[in-house]
Amino acid sequence: MSNEAGQIRFQALSDRGLVRANNEDNYLVKEEAGVFAVCDGLGGHAAGEIASQIAVDTLDTELQALEGEPPDQLREVIAEANRRILQDQQLNPERLGMGTTLSSVWIPSSGTNQSWIGHIGDSRIYRYRNEQLVQITDDHSPLFRLYKQGTIDKEALRHHPQKNLIERSLGLSLAVNSDIFSIELQPGDRLLLCTDGLTDCVSDAQIAEIMERSSWDDLCQQFVKHALAAGGFDNITVVIVELQG
Repeated sequence: MSNEAGQIRFQALSDRGLVRANNEDNYLVKEEAGVFAVCDGLGGHAAGEIASQIAVDTLDTELQALEGEPPDQLREVIAEANRRILQDQQLNPERLGMGTTLSSVWIPSSGTNQSWIGHIGDSRIYRYRNEQLVQITDDHSPLFRLYKQGTIDKEALRHHPQKNLIERSLGLSLAVNSDIFSIELQPGDRLLLCTDGLTDCVSDAQIAEIMERSSWDDLCQQFVKHALAAGGFDNITVVIVELQG
């Protein structure tokens, strides 16, 4: 999927990968509201797919219905998605334990360059600016804490056998500890929202190289192609948003 919406253009693609039987990822592209998100479902047996769908549906329908400042709206809509996932588990005991990550960006159309990030789990958001790639979200995992402390490097993190252990997600408990913060965007900035099906297979250096060398129309396809070539061990979902001048 790709489109251009005023000062924003975007594209998105999700692939089952080469190993998983089904795709538990979901994504949201709501161009008129400037809201974009990826979710990586957890729990297996199709329950992860349901949890990630509940999360994107809640973000889609409820965010702009809320009142208050953007960070409060994002925090509340993520909490509401969590409540709905827990409620679904109560109604369907076979889905107990399902959950999902959620990484979202909200780019208001108010003329300001300030945008808002809502994030929980280990899906990621990167900013690509002036040929420099920066991860702007933190993985909520024990290994990423070690990386932040300088104990291991990014490459070791990517290949570690416990790389998929996470400490926070939607669907685990009533308490939701999401990261909500603002970022300043400039014309030409690109945001890459992706699940770990990409980042477990494709390094940050490779992501930056693909951003630099690929045409806009081919970007999502290139990311998925490289993840599949490296094994395609998980579902792969990418959303790319570019702020135009």
